[in-house]
Amino acid sequence: MFRLACAAVLGTASLLFAGPGQKKIVLIAGPKSHGPVGNGIHDYGWSARLLQAMLRASNVRDQVRVEVHLDGWPRDSKAFDDAATIMILSDGRDGDQFAEALHLESPERVRFVGELMQRGCGLVTFHFATFTPQQYAAEVLEWCGGYFQWEQNGRRDWCSAITTLEGEVQLKSPDHPVSRGLKPFRLKDEFYYNLRFPDDPEAIVPIAAVPELKGREPNGSVVAWARQRPRGGRGFGTTCGHFYDNWKNESFRKLILNGIVWTAGLDVPAEGVEAPYFTRDELGQ
Repeated sequence: MFRLACAAVLGTASLLFAGPGQKKIVLIAGPKSHGPVGNGIHDYGWSARLLQAMLRASNVRDQVRVEVHLDGWPRDSKAFDDAATIMILSDGRDGDQFAEALHLESPERVRFVGELMQRGCGLVTFHFATFTPQQYAAEVLEWCGGYFQWEQNGRRDWCSAITTLEGEVQLKSPDHPVSRGLKPFRLKDEFYYNLRFPDDPEAIVPIAAVPELKGREPNGSVVAWARQRPRGGRGFGTTCGHFYDNWKNESFRKLILNGIVWTAGLDVPAEGVEAPYFTRDELGQ
């Protein structure tokens, strides 16, 4: 019965997501890397489509409308005209490897995103999209509060780190809206840690950490964080998201969905954003 109800919601999306007062969420997926589509690793397009379906079937579905752009940055800038928040699911450059994260592809792109941030648009960076070169460190710290530092003194020299393990994800700020409905949970992922955060400890709110990572104090084991920009707008980042199968984990889904909804300027429900997982066959239908 629940699946039928969700199917009905998805089937009537054109009616549900055109009302006034809704927040527009723009999900931008980069080209697939790390093997073929469907192998469950860095499946950006699949993740973006799943997020869209989950938000459309969630307990905030009447408050949002969700737009997905696949295989790179939208060609028409009008896609951002009324965006409340954007989420980047893409590779990030690591020296001469891979492509730059979509929001950092060029100086012109960075200026454009900066203008969106100045008007209060939210920003969510996900997994590999947290990789940031030194030249854009200040912008990214301002926009969303943290990044993976792969470059030092102009060369590839990791300050941050990567480890794949299964560990307990603990809540660092249980009273923050992004933490609503969440309890500590276990997750196997390729975690990025020892991230670069602002020197001001109040510039970000650490949301989730994995103590088994044994990162540098005080926030080296943080894998998800939130930022309320002083001039308006919100940012949320997480280095989780390597394995597509983690979307089956209800707590992981809720953490990411809460972060998206919060950056869009909505009030996260007391129980968190609740949404079902859809299989690839269900998405295809």
